[in-house]
Amino acid sequence: MGTRRLSPRHEDGRALATSASADPTAGEAPAESAPSTVRFLLRFARVGHEAGYATAELEERVLALAASLGLDPVQVSVTPTLVEVSLGVLTRQRTYTLRVRPAQLDLGMIARLDELVQDVLDTTVDADAGLALLDKIRAKPLTRPWPVVVGAYALAGATLTPVIGGGWRDVLAAAVVGLIVGGISLPLRKTPRTEPIVAPLAAIVASFGAAALAHLGLKIAPDVVAFAALVTFLPGLTLTAGVRELATEHLQSGVANSAKALAQLLGLIFGVEVGRSMALAWFGPVRQVAPHAPLEAPELLAAIAAGLAFTVILRAPSRDAPTMCSAAVLALVSNKIGSALLGYQAGVFGAALVVGVTGTVVGSLLRRSPLVFLVPGVLMLVPGSAGFTSVLHLLTDRTASGMAAAFDTFVTTISIAYGLMIATAVLPRRFTQLTRRSAAVRHGRSS
Repeated sequence: MGTRRLSPRHEDGRALATSASADPTAGEAPAESAPSTVRFLLRFARVGHEAGYATAELEERVLALAASLGLDPVQVSVTPTLVEVSLGVLTRQRTYTLRVRPAQLDLGMIARLDELVQDVLDTTVDADAGLALLDKIRAKPLTRPWPVVVGAYALAGATLTPVIGGGWRDVLAAAVVGLIVGGISLPLRKTPRTEPIVAPLAAIVASFGAAALAHLGLKIAPDVVAFAALVTFLPGLTLTAGVRELATEHLQSGVANSAKALAQLLGLIFGVEVGRSMALAWFGPVRQVAPHAPLEAPELLAAIAAGLAFTVILRAPSRDAPTMCSAAVLALVSNKIGSALLGYQAGVFGAALVVGVTGTVVGSLLRRSPLVFLVPGVLMLVPGSAGFTSVLHLLTDRTASGMAAAFDTFVTTISIAYGLMIATAVLPRRFTQLTRRSAAVRHGRSS
């Protein structure tokens, strides 16, 4: 049950505020005696955080809901481990603190929450009905049969192999390794206690499995195969979000997400090295072959298939599959063209700008979060790949190339983050803010 207490917290160094802590878990309502509008706002903040909203997006939605429910003035601060919502004027302010934990991105839950936000803004759903809908969204997330999810990991490994320079033998090997990785990681993701070990364990399996297939006589590049099977585990998206939040002065979230990305990257490198060590002890050295091919039709088809795999792995609704496939293709093509015309770093920036502008417009037209377009686009840009390579070089005594690749990672991440930020700055405000649906749209929906 939620508890209330006086807090010695100073607001702007002048006034003391009244604070309340609430934990609306296990079916308990936060601040039980609070109005339903307050309870709905707090419950949305928690469920939205669990769904994986970006910091700025969750704050924007909480503020929009508060204004629609008549709870102005409101201040909200979101970090990966804490959400604070302050209601009322400064001298009589009440602050609710929600202790949360970093969450995996769930595009299906975000889509349903966006629908709820629009319904509240359109005044077709009140706070009491909204609380019931939040409980339903939280209790019944979008799920797919486990063979489909495991198959999506195999599809992701196979389709991303030609994008990073592998041949057809590498494609087949990455599909097999991705299938094994998916089968191991899927049950471990279901509990908070085992979730932190998913990435390193997947890396051990991917590294050892790729080396084992090479030892069986397949002419594959084990590093390419292992990397393709682990692309969905790379923290490039988290690192980009961290840098973007630092640049937009969301300092706590930026530091936390950057640290989380670094920890996950180190876990992957640890797993790869353990798998390599085991394979070396059992099979001996393995020759590396990593051909690189220019943009061709197979890569475009691979990008489309990767979009389908991301749809399943990120639990997006099936109706979003065309959007996610389009984002993957756009990111791949714009990155290739930009790199050819402008150079690698400028090409990555240009690709991120194109993906950001398109994703923001698509999100505005669909009245949804742009994450459904931005996430597969950023995953195809693979901002974590250079970081993976840099740490791997450092662990294998290739210090000079490792430091150079680490710097490239930093510049690449900055390029993507600023490309996404500038995309929102160059568009008119109506594409980047939450608004009510038009009267025509509301009338058509009701009919």
